[in-house]
Amino acid sequence: MKFQARTAVVTGAASGIGLALSALLARAGAAVVMADVEGDALHRRAAELTAQGAEVTAVTADLTDPDAVARLAATAFDRHGDIDVVCNNAGALGPVGQPLWEVPLERMRRVFEVNHWAHVLVARAFVPRLLERGRPAHLVHTASMSAFVVGAGSAGYAASKHADLAVARSLRADLRGTAVRVSVLCPGRVDTPMVHGLTAPRGAGGDTSVSAEHVAGIVWEALGSDRFYLFSNADTAVRLRDQFDDVWRHLSLPPPSPEEELWPAPKATTAASKH
Repeated sequence: MKFQARTAVVTGAASGIGLALSALLARAGAAVVMADVEGDALHRRAAELTAQGAEVTAVTADLTDPDAVARLAATAFDRHGDIDVVCNNAGALGPVGQPLWEVPLERMRRVFEVNHWAHVLVARAFVPRLLERGRPAHLVHTASMSAFVVGAGSAGYAASKHADLAVARSLRADLRGTAVRVSVLCPGRVDTPMVHGLTAPRGAGGDTSVSAEHVAGIVWEALGSDRFYLFSNADTAVRLRDQFDDVWRHLSLPPPSPEEELWPAPKATTAASKH
């Protein structure tokens, strides 16, 4: 029997994948709590869904704030009693196209706050309550193909997505044997406002683009199942193969011979010899 998503929480719900997830869940009959830091856009989108007959609650929240996340969880459970689906989807692109040493540290920290720590806070706020109720539930983390494929000029974003993948994998192990399932969504390029006008860094973007609605459909089909990795783009297999072929190539390289100089020894200089 298909998993029954009667209630759902979606973060990053004002646009892109989060909005598509909210709309799909609402059309399927779920009561949806939509959360986003962009309050005006969030309430506008929530009003549009409500006008179409959806049961929607809009919560403006900065999910990097633990108190705001706690209030979101309290609102969701107080309003609906039980939550079946949590889409941990809020995300930020941050600086791309710059080498690591040129990226402003505060911007890199902000990307981590949104893409990693906010997801940690949401999981910590919701999972204990889901376990307490003992009902089937599904937690979906939105990571990215950047959790696997890293190109030039994408250190901040890719590192945050690697971290979120690790969190999702650990949660999967933590929750094995319980009624709470975990999936990690790893889309390639998605046609959303976040990427409009963006030229992907060399080696990072892939060759295909899909709609946010297509990605939401993949999540919908996985709800209630044991599917952990959720991929969306046609070039996923090629991109993953290239990455793991590179790992395998290094794993299978023979050890260096004693005669091989792995790294040139630094040459002494007059200035250095004075110290």
